[in-house]
Amino acid sequence: MSVPRVGFYVHYHGRGHKHRTEAILKHLTIPSSVVTSRIDKLPWSGPTLSEVIGIECDNEGLNEEGLDYVADVPSLHFAPLWSHNITDRVAAYTKWLATAKPDLMVVDVSAEISMLTRLASVPQIVMRQHGDRSDPAHINAYAAAHSLLAPFPEMMEDSITPAWIKQKTVYLDGFCRHTNTTSSDTTDKPLSTEREPNNTIAFLFGRGGSGDVHSRLRDAALALPSHQILVVGKEANESNHPSNLHYLGWVDNASAYCQSADVVVTAAGHNSVMELGHSRCKFIAIAEPRPFAEQIRKVQILQREELAVGLEQWPTPHTWPSLVQSALSLDTSKWDHVFRNDGAKQAAKHIEQVALWSHNKRHHSETISI
Repeated sequence: MSVPRVGFYVHYHGRGHKHRTEAILKHLTIPSSVVTSRIDKLPWSGPTLSEVIGIECDNEGLNEEGLDYVADVPSLHFAPLWSHNITDRVAAYTKWLATAKPDLMVVDVSAEISMLTRLASVPQIVMRQHGDRSDPAHINAYAAAHSLLAPFPEMMEDSITPAWIKQKTVYLDGFCRHTNTTSSDTTDKPLSTEREPNNTIAFLFGRGGSGDVHSRLRDAALALPSHQILVVGKEANESNHPSNLHYLGWVDNASAYCQSADVVVTAAGHNSVMELGHSRCKFIAIAEPRPFAEQIRKVQILQREELAVGLEQWPTPHTWPSLVQSALSLDTSKWDHVFRNDGAKQAAKHIEQVALWSHNKRHHSETISI
């Protein structure tokens, strides 16, 4: 007897989408595949993952004049003309759908891939993200989906989200790379709770962006002379910086520095936020420029729920002492409501249920012509 098969389309910007997918793959019991660009050669893990398919990247090999037409189609975010790379990408993806015949695709994330998936007659689950997603492309992708997965609980929903999207959404408890998946207890445990104050502040930077922040870090160090400032993920660009400012560069154990710090300062990327919340760190989340105001909306939610100090832009130097004090006063037990259970396990369960539904419909429904 055949079993359902699921495919994941995984966006290539940063590593967050990959980490999220792998957290879900840990719990899948049905065969799975990953389709992606740029990151297909990286190591991937998952007990039922049988293949990682690399397709052409839609941001490479573009026709310069064709970019003038990129926004012509409201239902698509990125539709330039005369790009052979995109032509090959579309062909490779749809050929794989026709050959592999997945019963379900999980799209994390791409409006164009969502439209192709629906046009290819394959059911899909679309991963939601924070931000103002009221544009036609997002609305159509959500409409094309069987259901939507929110990688956050309903308490972190945005007030601007339409009712029909909420009704279509399966809300998940928190999860991240460090979520406990080995304990028999279904309630997730934080990695760390109480900390001894050590006057250390960790600034955390990932691979997804941030730009040149060295002058801002220098100002922060000068404004916090009694604190040691540890910068994780950035190299120093000069030797003459305040004595309390320490650049650690890219490290393998970033979580250890975050867990031992009194306060962590981070961008408001989803995975960084969830990992710090899981560790019950007290942190300041600063929104970075992202399409659809994704991080601005997220910091507003973090501030609203008192999960972190949320800032829509980088603060002025003189405000750092008061911001640190606000962060120190946070009650990290509020994250217990986010991490009640393992959201990745919940996601896998829903994906398997939808894949089985699709598998049965595909193989047991009559074929007709109209």
